[in-house]
Amino acid sequence: MRIKERLGEAFRLYFILVTLITVLLMVLGLLIDSDRTFGYEAFVSPLIYAAVGVIPVFFFNPDKEISMKQLIIRRIIQELSVEALILLIVFNAPNIPSERIEVVIGIAVGVLVVFILAIAVEYIFELTQAKEMNGYLEEYRNRNKE
Repeated sequence: MRIKERLGEAFRLYFILVTLITVLLMVLGLLIDSDRTFGYEAFVSPLIYAAVGVIPVFFFNPDKEISMKQLIIRRIIQELSVEALILLIVFNAPNIPSERIEVVIGIAVGVLVVFILAIAVEYIFELTQAKEMNGYLEEYRNRNKE
């Protein structure tokens, strides 16, 4: 995959992740720590977490076709690496109460849910593109038959 394609994929994934992470932070905040207030710096955290979530695009994308088994293994490795990076940030951030086990579990489960939802959104996006391309190819084939 060329660098231009990887950057396009990274940007698309980044904005999907920002949206999903913002929703996750709202849900976790309401469930775990609803009386806490934040300053404007809280708006930056989804951007940072999404940037961390995009890192695997540059390291784990194959340049050739892979099997379904290889894809699943790659996705598991991607998720574990993102999970580790996020938890590393959580345990080193002074404003995240990482001493509370429910916070750590909530973040870990939330990262997994966001990862799965991001894959689902990407799949739907790519499926839509594939159907559109197949339609164009079918139309082209029918025009050249005549």
